[in-house]
Amino acid sequence: MTAIPARQRRRLLAALGCGLLAACVLPLGVVAAANLLLNSSNGRSVDANKQLKIPNTPTALLATIDSDNEVTSLTVFVLAPEGVGGTIISLAANTRAEALGSEIPRRLADSYSQGGLGAMALDTEGALDVTFASTGVFGVDEVAALLSTTPIIHAQFDEPVVKTVLSTTPPLGVPVDTELFPAGEINLNPLQAATVLVATRDGELESARLGRTKSIWTGVAAAVGGGIAIDSTQITETTVKGSVPNDIATFIRLVFAGPVQVWQLNSEPLPETDNPLGLDIYALDRSEVLLLMASVAPSSLSGVDGGFAVQIDSPFNDINISHAIVERLTYLGIGVALVREVAGPPEKETNFRYSDFAAIDGFQTSLESVLGPLKYGTITQAVEGVSAQIILGQDFADFIAASPTLPSTTIPAIEE
Repeated sequence: MTAIPARQRRRLLAALGCGLLAACVLPLGVVAAANLLLNSSNGRSVDANKQLKIPNTPTALLATIDSDNEVTSLTVFVLAPEGVGGTIISLAANTRAEALGSEIPRRLADSYSQGGLGAMALDTEGALDVTFASTGVFGVDEVAALLSTTPIIHAQFDEPVVKTVLSTTPPLGVPVDTELFPAGEINLNPLQAATVLVATRDGELESARLGRTKSIWTGVAAAVGGGIAIDSTQITETTVKGSVPNDIATFIRLVFAGPVQVWQLNSEPLPETDNPLGLDIYALDRSEVLLLMASVAPSSLSGVDGGFAVQIDSPFNDINISHAIVERLTYLGIGVALVREVAGPPEKETNFRYSDFAAIDGFQTSLESVLGPLKYGTITQAVEGVSAQIILGQDFADFIAASPTLPSTTIPAIEE
């Protein structure tokens, strides 16, 4: 397993105090979750400098494996600031891992086969730019035990769930495809749901499995509802509010103890020019990753290179506009610290409020070439780790509609 120096530097920066605070704005199926982090009492705690402090939103990584010890799915669990409930995030196990220079692309699942859980966890942290509080690799029986508190899981499959097994009758050892569950709506018990998460068919692309993986977790979230009470025998000193469970099973039980929302990260097959081995390998949308993780898991973000990070207030309630502002700020080398949905309608002007004018002095032209016309002023409410606040106006929506493509030349990044 090769260490990633840039990633180590980002962690160091985060440890030095570049905290990130966010509020959920994505339509993850729980509309009431918008602004949850900012509006909770956790998000309003104030330090000695009268800055809003970040809420505690730890993350955990669960990998499922089949009988051949191959990774079949990767799922991130985020614990909400209240200490119960949270978010389930599904991503492709064959997501491309971070690489150095001309290193041949490898998948997160390959990291496990080559270096074990530690290597895969580190690579997944790199792909999502977060730090996990807990990790685990579970087989079908362990996954079934994990789901045992949700006895009925409703799912819907676009195609039959097929598993390739080796024949136990002559001729022995020949791969045979066996249909486990038909296409369509179905109710599953925990063992059956776990079987779906670990089932693979020879030659099947992971992109064909992602839909049923999301369906399982969506069914789990529906079964959880407002939360499943934790048995008193499962309560330990690590399950109190504000603490981080020291094992993934306890962590996930706490997520299931409150309302849960589900998101699956978009994955695109890696182009042939970047995939010399012809692997079934996928690339994530970096702007989507940042927007999502900054929304639901701010305290777990590893930080950004440099020190300039902004808060985004959007009155549009439009995922495309939120994605566009994150993409453009990333292009400028600016970190995204906070994304909020605020009451509309939008004002005409886009306001750019700063904590220190010296940090942006001389960069206004660069900012406006990517963000459109801006009105400048000072921040009225300081947030830990936030250097500036952007309140999106109609000017930004009009600008990206007229200039949807980013400039081809790199613009110097703002540095503090």
